[in-house]
Amino acid sequence: MAKNSEINNEPIDNQLVDSRLAAVRDLIFGENIQQYNAEFADVFDKIKALEVKTTKNLSESVINLENKLSDLESLMDHKFQDLIDDLDKRMADLDDEKADRRKLGKALEKIAQMLQE
Repeated sequence: MAKNSEINNEPIDNQLVDSRLAAVRDLIFGENIQQYNAEFADVFDKIKALEVKTTKNLSESVINLENKLSDLESLMDHKFQDLIDDLDKRMADLDDEKADRRKLGKALEKIAQMLQE
């Protein structure tokens, strides 16, 4: 039983020593600790403000990039359509030129036949 009373007294003694140490620490470092706590609070506030500002800037940048990508997509679609239209026109012109060659060939054949007669 003596052991049990000694074990129970140890936490009380530790608490007493801890409270005394805390009192001495507060006497020696109390003003410095308060100053450090105030500085840490300022730093944390600045970090939070920077985090909010960074998040806002990131959101604006994403929106800006999305808009620019949309504009680029529209421009590319327009350019592709212009190229397709130009290609179709050139194909039609080429077909016309080929038709003219055929007509010219037939005309030359007729001339050749006329010359042979």
